[in-house]
Amino acid sequence: MNILHEISKAWRLGTAPLRALPDFLIPGAPKCATSSVYDLIALHPQVRRSRSKEPTNFVHYGKSALHARMNHPLHFGRFLCGDASVEYFFHPEAAANAAAVVPKAKLIFVLRDPVARAWSDYRMFVKSGHEKDSFAIAVERAIRWLSDPQTLPLCDEVSRRAYNPVRYVRSGQYEENIAKWQRYFSRDQILIVFAEDYFSEPADFGAKLYKFLGLPAFCPPFFPHARNSARELKPDQETAMKLRTFYQDGNTKLRQLVGRPLPWDRA
Repeated sequence: MNILHEISKAWRLGTAPLRALPDFLIPGAPKCATSSVYDLIALHPQVRRSRSKEPTNFVHYGKSALHARMNHPLHFGRFLCGDASVEYFFHPEAAANAAAVVPKAKLIFVLRDPVARAWSDYRMFVKSGHEKDSFAIAVERAIRWLSDPQTLPLCDEVSRRAYNPVRYVRSGQYEENIAKWQRYFSRDQILIVFAEDYFSEPADFGAKLYKFLGLPAFCPPFFPHARNSARELKPDQETAMKLRTFYQDGNTKLRQLVGRPLPWDRA
């Protein structure tokens, strides 16, 4: 047991009634530049960073308002703060938990080419030592489970865990995952953006975020790029094609939802 950690946690929980609830959530998707987007928002002078970018309170503590506050700043003055926990994207109860505590929160979904996203996610877990199977095996297994109505309940159950055997593929089912949040939050509370747009037009992207959050116009001193996604490495073409085929229907629905072509349509 880390004594200092436990003391800090007890202090934050004890002072939780004095702390802010998150004004915005970035529920995902994983490996889609959510860290960069969170850092960009936090550069605004009317935004305060929380203790952790990913407190995952709506996974670990359900509908507890006290726990939802414990990692956020003391509520003195006027500012916005947010929670950017990507595990919320695929967790079966996160949307309902969040809506029970912060029903007026604004949601920002950051998406990316789902094949590149899956590969980046896989590489992260290989590096951490959690993943031992090849990308081809992991993808084939996930597609098989997600395509079989009899195993879908199992997929929901394993999706309660950050590392799970369908994560790489399921996290790229963007429209399906966002639909879970649309049951609890209105369309005007939701902004869907693309990592590709951030890296190609960061100033316009930032202006769009600030406007959505109701913040005054602001020109940040720099545009964060939080992580190196090892873009020089590529998945094998056969597995990539299986994923693109699997995502076709979902991409069609996503185009209809956002009303524009997707940045990866020419991939």
